[in-house]
Amino acid sequence: MLVEIVTIGNEVLSGRTLDTNFAFLARALEAASVQVGWHSTAADAVERIGEAIRLALDRADAVVVTGGLGPTPDDMTRKAVATVLGRPLQLDEAVRERILTRIRRAGRKILPAIESQALLPLGAEAWPNELGTAPGILIVHKGKPVVLLPGVPAEMEALATTCLVPYLRERSGRRVETFTLRTAGVYESWLHEKIGQAPTAWPGATLAYLPSYFGVDLRVTVSGTDEARVLDSTGRAYDELKALIGPWIYAEGEQTMEEVLGELLLERKWRLATAESCTGGLLAKRITDVPGASRYFERGFVTYSDAAKVSQLGVREADLVAHGAVSEPVAMQMADGARERSGAELGIAITGIAGPGGGTAAKPVGTVHIAVASPEGAAARKFHFLGTRRTVRERSAQTALDLARRRLAGLPLDPKLD
Repeated sequence: MLVEIVTIGNEVLSGRTLDTNFAFLARALEAASVQVGWHSTAADAVERIGEAIRLALDRADAVVVTGGLGPTPDDMTRKAVATVLGRPLQLDEAVRERILTRIRRAGRKILPAIESQALLPLGAEAWPNELGTAPGILIVHKGKPVVLLPGVPAEMEALATTCLVPYLRERSGRRVETFTLRTAGVYESWLHEKIGQAPTAWPGATLAYLPSYFGVDLRVTVSGTDEARVLDSTGRAYDELKALIGPWIYAEGEQTMEEVLGELLLERKWRLATAESCTGGLLAKRITDVPGASRYFERGFVTYSDAAKVSQLGVREADLVAHGAVSEPVAMQMADGARERSGAELGIAITGIAGPGGGTAAKPVGTVHIAVASPEGAAARKFHFLGTRRTVRERSAQTALDLARRRLAGLPLDPKLD
């Protein structure tokens, strides 16, 4: 089944709003083994929306439209679809009553325009929207599903998860299994070489390499009409990948590095303190993004200047003069200082040159020293991250989390790339 996704909105075409709805839908449909063949965006105009839907129906097996279902004058998707499909809009009393009930419960004033969201093309089916007023709308036109979803991301995601994906999966008649393994410390090219031709032995499977600031995710999707065969292939893929690249896998699914580190700290009943220079608090932010981080995160030091490193962390002035702020001795002392002055069992430190200026021949932009200190002692590693200022900072924080994870898990800080 080939699907086209059509997103509606002037704000998307202007570049002021990122099309995150498409990204979510594409991922959700891929996981259900429904292939997205095309993606288009149309302005908030009946003619433009109608043209996009007409073209999509000509080439796709199903069309998913998101946006333009609200009560304001620029919400024109219903009218455009009704015109293109030749299905006049009709008031759906059941949908109207659900909308009015929701508004009354919220204590809001009922405006006449709100009821326009209960207008559905002739023969359409409404999917209840538990998070808003505009329902999802399903129309099967000449054997092809046309699905209209609200543009509000939370509402769209909920309807896509509970209604759209199950509907298309059932319609495709295929069993789908998927899993994701998250790696850190290795590049996509190395993973590709290490894994080699292994996926050819997994019937019905596809392997996607998904690089980002945080590492490379490996997502395996297995689909087919034979459930036992799909499950067997999925298990084989999982076992072989773990055997091939196990030392570089830090999590599965959507779990983040900071969540993994938090679990390890709780297991050990340890507390953590951070000391940051070039990342300016990004590491502490990542750690405290995890709900419940107060159970193990003690405090964070942002010591951007040399004076702050001396006064807050006890870094020796002589070492700053001899080696510079971006050096192994300073990183080690920052980690030790964070640990000692906070009373935490684990200290993590980052000092580097994020750029775009400040680099030298000896220490170019992207040079970063990261250290971890614990009751077992301190260790530091030097890195050179390429990219923008943001890239250097993000990769520094991720690598620091990974080094701390490895220290807590008793893993080598430098696993060998055999």
